[in-house]
Amino acid sequence: MHRYRSTWLVLPAAALLLAGCALPSSHDNAAAMTGMVAKQTPAPLQWRRDAAADAKARAAAGALLADGLTLDEAVSVAFLLNPDLQVYFEQLEISRSQYVAAATPPNPVAIVGVREPGGSLSAFYPGRNVTVGVLQNVINVLNMPDRRRIARRDLERARVEAASRATQFGARVAQAWLEYNAALRIEELRGRSQAIVQTALDNLMAAQARNPDVTPAVAATRASQLAQQRASLFRYRNLVLRAGVETATAREKLGLLLGVAGWRDDWKLAGELPALPAADFDTRALEEAGVEKRFDVIAASRAVDTRLAVLAMQRRFRWLNQLDLGMFRDKAIGGTAFSGPNAVVEIPLFDQRQAQLLAADAELRSALRSLESARGNARADIRTHEQELRLTRALLENYDGSIIPNQQAMVVGLGTSGSLDDPERLALRLTMISTQEEQVGLLRDYWRARSALALSLGDWPAARLPR
Repeated sequence: MHRYRSTWLVLPAAALLLAGCALPSSHDNAAAMTGMVAKQTPAPLQWRRDAAADAKARAAAGALLADGLTLDEAVSVAFLLNPDLQVYFEQLEISRSQYVAAATPPNPVAIVGVREPGGSLSAFYPGRNVTVGVLQNVINVLNMPDRRRIARRDLERARVEAASRATQFGARVAQAWLEYNAALRIEELRGRSQAIVQTALDNLMAAQARNPDVTPAVAATRASQLAQQRASLFRYRNLVLRAGVETATAREKLGLLLGVAGWRDDWKLAGELPALPAADFDTRALEEAGVEKRFDVIAASRAVDTRLAVLAMQRRFRWLNQLDLGMFRDKAIGGTAFSGPNAVVEIPLFDQRQAQLLAADAELRSALRSLESARGNARADIRTHEQELRLTRALLENYDGSIIPNQQAMVVGLGTSGSLDDPERLALRLTMISTQEEQVGLLRDYWRARSALALSLGDWPAARLPR
């Protein structure tokens, strides 16, 4: 019998493949994603991989928190501190690891065996036979360019998806800032209404106390007036309490997105909701380009490219499922050694990769439908937010052009004399504050719709949000 002594199989094709395997580093991979995010928002987004980076981020965030947060500063603090964004980086690194795996040649397989002779003729054979050899999976070497190309396209898709999630996160922070800012203003306005009603009640009680001697009919009228004023006060107190709950909820929501809960709970906002701008950007002119600029549409397009490459590889290697080449050496103890090549080839008699081709076809069609759906959803988002923006603007212009001037004319009609004791004047003042509250809510909705529209267009800077 024989003994094999191993010799490494060297394939020229593997050497050529290894020569061209320049893989992106972790830093380059993260920078490619953050570069896409930077086109949407100037807030810095960085990967924090150690305690020193965490400390540096907290120091930078602390400086921003010191004197109140503008909208841009809120997004910057969230990008510095929120842990969810760091998860996106780690998921992106997992995708890079898959690219590294696809670009790494397979290891050869060593084979070692020892056999003892047996039977009636065993005396004529040496006492021990040793087999040593090595096999290399050639198919995985030959399809490395295809696997590398597929993994690279999938990594590009993962970068776009991570950039999409980060940009959407920034938009959520902006919307939470707008909501909290508006909630503070509404709470303030409701407090003013409560103070006015409280003053009116105090004045009524004082006036009645100064003239206690009245007829039973007048006393009944006074009691009714007091009851009505107290009921009005109770209602406004409830409104203030509800506004306090909404403000606290909005603050916690923004604080969670900022990533400061439990670390810096004394933060505050800087700046007010801006007035209605003179004009909006032209949505129709940006719609066609915006559909293809959206990150989700780009990611869906990358997925189609990946599925095409997978299908091409499946077809290319359909008839060659397994090909292992190796070198073996046989040597018996005390005998002659024999060396030579070996090959293991699968015969595609039954399995001709029908299942893999069917799956690849279905996955390609699914990716194409997903791309079609992404484009349709993008167009629907753009048009929905455009309608919301246009109608909210119309409502605000109605307040500025009709409702508020009409209330001001009513104030002029009442004259300069009079006090809160006048029910008509009191009702008008409360109505005017309620109108301001509604206007604040509409301004919040307008800027929220504007930012959502810009994000749906793939052009968040077009929103020109307050800074």
